[in-house]
Amino acid sequence: MTAFCSVVALALIAPAGGFAGSGLRFFHTADGNIDCGMVKGQKKKRHKHPRFPGGARCDIRNHTWVAPPKPKFCDVDWGFGAEVGDKGFGRYVCAGDTVALPNSPVLTPGGTMTLGRYTCSVPVPTGTSVRCTNNLTTHGFEISADAVLLF
Repeated sequence: MTAFCSVVALALIAPAGGFAGSGLRFFHTADGNIDCGMVKGQKKKRHKHPRFPGGARCDIRNHTWVAPPKPKFCDVDWGFGAEVGDKGFGRYVCAGDTVALPNSPVLTPGGTMTLGRYTCSVPVPTGTSVRCTNNLTTHGFEISADAVLLF
């Protein structure tokens, strides 16, 4: 998800309100513990430019679960959240950035946000977890302070 990280880095230096038509969405839970970002993938327009993948990712500040050991391919921070991309199952985050934006909106319990093929929701009644799914593959994750479910 290198492209996702590049987009997140760009988002962190741009004004918070400047993403309405950009294919980016950011939000956080009401308790402020989980921050999420979504990127709408773009199809290849010309053969000279590669396809831009999409994804959904959530970072969590405080949790009691322990991520699996850091894999050799990850040379930055590991296991502080979960993500799902265009292909494959949900997975732990390997990134040197964050999707936490100070002015992102709150997604309240029962709320849902969809961007392209990705849907993220905050289940009721507690509102302290986030579930994100790739609607085409049905793969994704659910993350809370107590557990991470990758599917």
